[in-house]
Amino acid sequence: MSKHFRLLDLPPEIRTKIYIIICTSSTSYISLSSTASPFSEPLHPSFPHNLLLANTQLYHELRPIYFTSNTFSLTIRRRNDDWSYFLSNQFRDNRRQIHALRIVVLRWGSKDFFCRELIPVLEDCVLNGRLRRVEVVVKEGFLKALGKGEWFENWKKLSALLRDPYLEKVRLLAGRLEDNCGDGVLESTKDVTELLGMHRKAAALSQTQG
Repeated sequence: MSKHFRLLDLPPEIRTKIYIIICTSSTSYISLSSTASPFSEPLHPSFPHNLLLANTQLYHELRPIYFTSNTFSLTIRRRNDDWSYFLSNQFRDNRRQIHALRIVVLRWGSKDFFCRELIPVLEDCVLNGRLRRVEVVVKEGFLKALGKGEWFENWKKLSALLRDPYLEKVRLLAGRLEDNCGDGVLESTKDVTELLGMHRKAAALSQTQG
């Protein structure tokens, strides 16, 4: 007859290793913008729903590990109501646990969504949370509009975020993105992270001349 054991009787370091095995997704990214929230149906296979409901101590130990041990993805379109939960105060503690995030920019959203709503939330995740790895994917066409109109204001905010000294790893990619592309693997992208350094030099030169 098999003998049961209590998970919470194990040493904390062993429990943590078990939690990481349970929570880590087999996919490269977990989408935060394809459902109403990570806790909504259909649940992602790596989401430990039953364990989170089993015990208060398990909930407090396991929930942060789910958000720190996976890479999450957001896709920005003209309208982003489907994942407005991500910006809410109720989700703040969860999003502050996120360690790695990919942002796919198909559109900048409406009514200054990117600058006024998303960027402040991401800055908070860096300053007051665990966000340390950020990858941003934009359309190639956006790069041709550098220094012009709406894209310029969004670019200033984006580049400032990606140059935050708290971030440990940053990548800026550009590619031919279709408006119906999802949060999965994106093909034919090129690394244009060097543009962040060019923007910094241009900003410094502008201040010197001013």
